[in-house]
Amino acid sequence: MGYSGDFVLVRSGSSLPDLPVFDDPEWCIEERADYSRECWPRPGGWQTLQVNDYLPENDDDRWLHRLVTATGSPVMIASVMDSDVCYVRGLTPSGVTWSTFLDPVMAADYEVSVSPPSEDEVPPGETGKEGRLRWLLADVPKAAEQIAVWAAEGGFTADREALRVVLTKRADPFVEDLFFELVDACGLPPAEPVREDPAASEPPAHPGHRPEQHCPRGARLEAAVLNLPRDGHLVLQCAAEADCYTQVWLRPDGTYQLEYRDRSPAEHYQTRTLSADRVIAALAGWAAGEIAWRHTFQWNSIGSWFSDS
Repeated sequence: MGYSGDFVLVRSGSSLPDLPVFDDPEWCIEERADYSRECWPRPGGWQTLQVNDYLPENDDDRWLHRLVTATGSPVMIASVMDSDVCYVRGLTPSGVTWSTFLDPVMAADYEVSVSPPSEDEVPPGETGKEGRLRWLLADVPKAAEQIAVWAAEGGFTADREALRVVLTKRADPFVEDLFFELVDACGLPPAEPVREDPAASEPPAHPGHRPEQHCPRGARLEAAVLNLPRDGHLVLQCAAEADCYTQVWLRPDGTYQLEYRDRSPAEHYQTRTLSADRVIAALAGWAAGEIAWRHTFQWNSIGSWFSDS
């Protein structure tokens, strides 16, 4: 099962969760803390808020207008369905609006609602899925141009060819990755991890952190990851804290699902990657009691899935 939820991109001088627009009576403070997280920011105040299980009311049109009014910034909302399909919409303060699907092949397979071109000739024997895909692909040049206009109002020069590539690309493996590629193609500067003041930061690991004696290290750790069978797991456990561990699952589709928990169920995070090298580096960093490896991934908080017994 993949990720389902919204990604909200907007420019703001304050943290997105702190915007008054998010003080929605249907979305209490506790829910907001549990089901949203801030992705790495981009220079110039551009921020992305990840909202698990979608924004309240699941009404993108309402949220686009509210956020544009609140920030005076172009806004983009991407709704992800099971990491397979992503419906993206944009709005600018001047009223430029657009919408498109990412991974049109999968979108056609999902039987999304799409209108045919005004003068459409259906090839003999074409299936409904083939027709939807043809219509989605026919809309790509127009969508790319509209997105470029959206980017220009934000002060950026979009790479139109890169936009067209992203809009026709297959997800590999997660469609949410295409959303971030789309933002990059709009000309926004790359996202950067938040740099903490070393003097004010927490110690690299909790006192007493140490892997259990049997945890593989070095070449043994590398071999353990590389030799994982499909649907196989590897867990590294802390000897000092039962609820401190990291684990990786080689999913049946060949992707690595990496997780770590830092003692509290609320501090349980998950991500996925195709790279065995990145998994090995992360596990080695955890075993060494470091935290820098965490900053090389975009994490989903899954603490709400667990509760203390």
